[in-house]
Amino acid sequence: MIKEIFTKVKENKYVQKFSKASRVLFGKVLKFSVFNRSEFKSATLLSKVFRLTYTFGLLLVTFVFALESNFLWLFGDMPTMKEARNTKLAVPSEIYSSDEKLLGLFYVENRSPIPFEEIDSLTVKALISTEDARFYLHNGLDIVSLSGAVFSTLTGDKRGGSTIHQQLVKNIYNTRHVNSRGLLAYIPGLSTLVAKIKEWDTAIKLDWFFEKNEILALYLNAVDFGDNTFGIKLASEHFFSKKPQDLELHETALLIGILKGTNYYSPKRRPERALARRNVVLEQMLKYNDIDSLAFENAIKKPLGLKITEINKEESSAPYFRTMLRPLLIAWCEENGYSLFSDGLKIYTTIDSRMQTNAEEAVKSHLTEIQRSLDLEQGSYKYWFKKKIAEEKAAFKRENPRVKDIPEMPTEVVLNKLVKQSGSYKNFRSAGLTEEEALEAMNKPHQTVLATHTGEKKMTISALDSIMYMSQFLQAGLLSIDPTNLHVRAYVGGSNYDYFKYDHVVQAGRQPGSAFKPIIYASALENGYPACTTIIDKPFSIETSIGGKQTTWAPKNSNGTYTYAPVNLRRALGTSINSIAIRVLQDVGTDKVIKTAEKLGIQSKLDNNLSLALGTSNVTLLELTRAYLPFANQGMSGDVVLFDKIIDKTGEVVFEHKPDLKQVLAPEKAYEMSYLLRGAVEEGGGTARRLYNYGIPYGNEIGGKTGTTNDYVDAWFMGVMANLVTGVWVGCDDSRIHFTSGNGAGGRAALPIYGKFLQASYADKKIGLEKTTFTKPEDYDSALLNCHFVPVVEDSTATDSLAVNQDSLMIQRRDEFRALDVETIEIKQPTLE
Repeated sequence: MIKEIFTKVKENKYVQKFSKASRVLFGKVLKFSVFNRSEFKSATLLSKVFRLTYTFGLLLVTFVFALESNFLWLFGDMPTMKEARNTKLAVPSEIYSSDEKLLGLFYVENRSPIPFEEIDSLTVKALISTEDARFYLHNGLDIVSLSGAVFSTLTGDKRGGSTIHQQLVKNIYNTRHVNSRGLLAYIPGLSTLVAKIKEWDTAIKLDWFFEKNEILALYLNAVDFGDNTFGIKLASEHFFSKKPQDLELHETALLIGILKGTNYYSPKRRPERALARRNVVLEQMLKYNDIDSLAFENAIKKPLGLKITEINKEESSAPYFRTMLRPLLIAWCEENGYSLFSDGLKIYTTIDSRMQTNAEEAVKSHLTEIQRSLDLEQGSYKYWFKKKIAEEKAAFKRENPRVKDIPEMPTEVVLNKLVKQSGSYKNFRSAGLTEEEALEAMNKPHQTVLATHTGEKKMTISALDSIMYMSQFLQAGLLSIDPTNLHVRAYVGGSNYDYFKYDHVVQAGRQPGSAFKPIIYASALENGYPACTTIIDKPFSIETSIGGKQTTWAPKNSNGTYTYAPVNLRRALGTSINSIAIRVLQDVGTDKVIKTAEKLGIQSKLDNNLSLALGTSNVTLLELTRAYLPFANQGMSGDVVLFDKIIDKTGEVVFEHKPDLKQVLAPEKAYEMSYLLRGAVEEGGGTARRLYNYGIPYGNEIGGKTGTTNDYVDAWFMGVMANLVTGVWVGCDDSRIHFTSGNGAGGRAALPIYGKFLQASYADKKIGLEKTTFTKPEDYDSALLNCHFVPVVEDSTATDSLAVNQDSLMIQRRDEFRALDVETIEIKQPTLE
């Protein structure tokens, strides 16, 4: 069958015509070459010279064509004519705050290109005299220098013959990279030759398309000067804290000298070698009359004179934000044909650098304070693990007084697992120590550097103690969003990015406790509850089933007491009364509340039972903060905005965010929620009354909600204003480690961070953060929010199991009721069936 197909193709008239034309063409092309033997033999001497020259040119053209087209995959990829014409350097993308402060860079090679005019002439002369003295005399490939290099190699005296063009090709295109290799590269002896030929070809292309000065500028902007510093501009700033045009002769000679070997001649690590190499450059400049003998003598006597500026260190502002932003920007770049790491984009984020600094300082300051409290709670044991193990052993002894050998306690098992996962333990084992010897070494004190909330400190401590120290380290997350446009204004993912990369804004799902209650109340308002609805505060219980066994679920208020009085929703939310939140949830229905939560922006799976009222389902700080946004902006929501503009390196705006808000809550209900949330600040006994310590509520409408989970594991505070919604979470990554006192409550552990953040942001008038009031919808009847003397709504959702005279208790408990300021929940209640 294949033979038949081949025959039909061969007989096709168009194929026959093409074959005939090809034979004629090749006949004419080869007629004057040495391959036409009959004519070559009879040709005159002059004709033979011509034919040899013609044949050489023909072979050269054929070879170049095969090289450029990677014929039969023999040679591998190489820069095309178009790529050579459009040669560009990898330039970092810059990340800016909304107030145009540089937050950081995304790069593979950190450089900041400058035009030729900004490069000092001595730098150019030093480069040419040292690297390519015949630079202006060749077209990218210097036959004279190449011949000399070949000869010196044959005689055993190796000498480089690469031109500046060729070095530029190696710096930009890396023609010897494994991905650039063709089939010939796998034949011994041909790999280097093929790579060199491709390098020569590309060097000639560059010379064809660029002026000599442009080549020099490209080279000096491209090359690596060591210390992850690329280009003459950053090298000048890094090594001498100067601009390139301000370099002195001995300084520019040093920089050019480094290029021979950035590690071998590093002035920071090998100053003697760097000095010797600098002097070689000066000698070359003298040899080619670029400097006179006086300048040479003066320069060669000078020391290195380094004045290091660390320009590559990770920017300190918003590190968690930039890390979170990175994959989003990479995705955008891939969709739009850009490279985040090499195309020199300017990305303008929504972060306000001043508010970001205030947020980071508030987190550091308050965590430092309460860390001391947490550490003190461990008493003489110092570390939670030690204290817990001691408690478990004491309990075991009480229960088993006759047992002499105490087995390994549960917390010991956990600690030992952490030890064996640690880098220190693995290093000891890798060094040849037995398990017993490694564990013994883990207990020996040594000097090390450990994280603090403000940086780091040197300590003499054992590796085991350092594990316990780090486990007990308090963490925090803070997210602040402008509800009018959903712009993120401040973002703190943890207490110390250098040591803890885990982002507590988007990665950590934690129980929100009572901070979830506003979502329940919002759902109630949506489903017909008047804002001034009142419900009796009394015990709640319900029969449920756990593992097939009937039991009674009876969650309590934070202090275990009840007012037995009618309480309106604003006061119930402001003082965080559990019994009322549960009754509201039961009446509205968990399905409807979950639907409201999803509509507000909660994406995590929520438990479909009454424990939802106590915030037992994990959510992220981003989710919860986003869920509060509609309460501040008349019910609008959408995806939070992290960056709103991108400009390419030509100055063209290639992305601009367009607002995309949608209505998720009726404006009237959103306004009522803002009124309810203000109860935590304005009502007596409100859980956010401490905000007055920071002067924030004066002349300002502000709502708030604290959240505290069982045993003070998680502390939350959510602050709501018309122009800023902020969420704060505080706790340890290991939920077993927590406060044992009210110091771990939301009002004490999280609220002060918010207070300090907002206080500092108001104090900086340049930020322009104003104290505001919530916008009341048109034609909204304010009388709907006059919640005083409203008739009591009898509880229809549960039957009180205690016979209590409500009227007498209402007066008796009133003062106690108003004094409530902290709430605590039971952790993960059983599923109700």
